[in-house]
Amino acid sequence: MLKHLLVPDNTRIDTSRIVVEGDVIVGNHSSIQYSISGDMVIMGEGVAVSGDVVACSDTRIDMWSKMGSNVEVGKNAYLGEFVSIEGKLTVEGDLDVGKEVKIKGGFVAKGWIVVRNPVPVIMFLFLYIREMMRLGRGEEIEKALEELFDESEEEHESESREPAEKILIIPTGTKITPEVIEVGGDAVVGNNCYLIGNLKAQSVETGNALILKGSIYSEGKINIGENSTIYGNLSSKGQVNIGRNTKVFGGIKAESVLLHENARVEGTIKAPSGLSFLRDAAEMPILADVNALGKVIPREVKEPVPRDGLLKAPEIIKIDSLIKTSAKAKNGFVPGREGMSARTVALGRTRRTGGVRRLRRRHEAGEHQS
Repeated sequence: MLKHLLVPDNTRIDTSRIVVEGDVIVGNHSSIQYSISGDMVIMGEGVAVSGDVVACSDTRIDMWSKMGSNVEVGKNAYLGEFVSIEGKLTVEGDLDVGKEVKIKGGFVAKGWIVVRNPVPVIMFLFLYIREMMRLGRGEEIEKALEELFDESEEEHESESREPAEKILIIPTGTKITPEVIEVGGDAVVGNNCYLIGNLKAQSVETGNALILKGSIYSEGKINIGENSTIYGNLSSKGQVNIGRNTKVFGGIKAESVLLHENARVEGTIKAPSGLSFLRDAAEMPILADVNALGKVIPREVKEPVPRDGLLKAPEIIKIDSLIKTSAKAKNGFVPGREGMSARTVALGRTRRTGGVRRLRRRHEAGEHQS
């Protein structure tokens, strides 16, 4: 689980802090130069956080971790051995700390304060059951275990089922700074997220409506969802897929690129294996006629295709055009014919006939003279 970066929906990583609507789990030996705010915050060994840590619920910080500022906990807090806090620790519930814990800014705890090396829960139950069996109180063991696990299951179902879908998982050895988000494994980003910094991972897959102010560098595929905005370049040794209405204010360098027809790329696209365009499934276009001037006149088909496979001939649509193929058109223009009376037309026909006859007589007279 702690090999991939999982960013839930509506997560914001801006210039100073990381804000998550659910829980936060940070793997061992990770470095985070931000403040962290979430419901429950769990950190592994050797984690370094430069900013504040705010947990609305519980928090657990394992041994050798360093907090560079204040830590605020809404319920209970556990601090492992050799944990150091540069700021102030505020706990609304109980505080359980190990040995050699350093809190430079002081602490305030409204519940119980226990300084010890806590026994793991499983070991505690084992010792408890063994002691009860030695005393011969088997009925009390069953009753205690039944009440314990029934309550824990109810609390788990009512409280953690909903936030479980919104967990920010930062894998082991991750480096997150305002300049770069560097992950050793894959990165999966949810919907409506806002991130600042260059993202480096083995492969990157994002949801919709992402705003990333930085570039993406990946050894594998890069999949960008719909309606996203990337203020940087995309570089991959595999394939890059760009979703609908996504804008990339930079260039793309990959083995191949699949670009939606409604997406936009401002920079240069370099893809040795080719660039492909993805189009949505279009509806069947309506039939149309084109008149002599090139104007398209739509024509709808009212009757569907019959089941027997026979098609009816569509009705002929008359197209009004200034250009006519027939000289007898009423509204057309024919040179020498408009505005002439019947008598004028008859005289013209007689003149043409008489002229042909005179030419024929002259030709015959010339032959007799020769």
